[in-house]
Amino acid sequence: MIICAAGDIHGAVDRFYADVLAFEAALGVPFAWVLHVGDFGIWPDPRRIDRATRNHEGAGDFPGWFAARRPVPRPTVFVKGNHEDFVWLDGLHDPEVLPGLFYLRNGRTLELAPTPLRVGGMGGCYGPSDFDQPSKNLQGYAKRHYAREEIEALASRGCVDVLLVHDAPAGVQFATHRRGRNYVSEAVGLDTLIERTRPRVCFFGHHHTRLDAEVAGVRCLGLNKVGMPGNLVAIELDHHGRGWTLIGEWPERRPATQLPPK
Repeated sequence: MIICAAGDIHGAVDRFYADVLAFEAALGVPFAWVLHVGDFGIWPDPRRIDRATRNHEGAGDFPGWFAARRPVPRPTVFVKGNHEDFVWLDGLHDPEVLPGLFYLRNGRTLELAPTPLRVGGMGGCYGPSDFDQPSKNLQGYAKRHYAREEIEALASRGCVDVLLVHDAPAGVQFATHRRGRNYVSEAVGLDTLIERTRPRVCFFGHHHTRLDAEVAGVRCLGLNKVGMPGNLVAIELDHHGRGWTLIGEWPERRPATQLPPK
């Protein structure tokens, strides 16, 4: 099975799926599924957007897609980011937000039809003061955080093939970051989750950087934001084992500029 994993889009749904289809055409292969690591920009009512969304991208295209019940062009699974309408998502009775667009709640798994490939989800970011709170007690903007009990719920479900998380697992290092050079993620619990669920591969976003890392012996791919190199990656998953192959990225990362010798 060939799947496309995607980083933060913040409501730029038109641009996102145009890129997905262009990437698919460039590779010459169909994507069975698109897996999204959060900050899709789920704002059915644009009047409810949070301050950060208001000051940056705004609600984007999603409200229009939602009002029209527009089907997405490729089956898509997403976890929550830290900029979504969490109250609305928590109130969903049907995970199919739009035709073909499915919300994977924290601590849950989903099998990708028509194969038995299993995806686990842990959206949101790490919040030290909320991590040990019961998830039902998190209110308002605190719902952007994941909780220890959600980590335990997913870990108790056993192994998964793909793990989707929003934040970078604890221990992942960024050479450059808004918090300083060589910043190391402190997202407690995600590293333990990887160790206990033993995915073939883990995808994360949030930090708007295309990055390769390894946590507990599992390769973790950090994805960039929409329109930036490495927002999309395509992998082929082996049906008969636990292997996988990276077959492309979109937009492609440019090689680092080589300075002439002194």
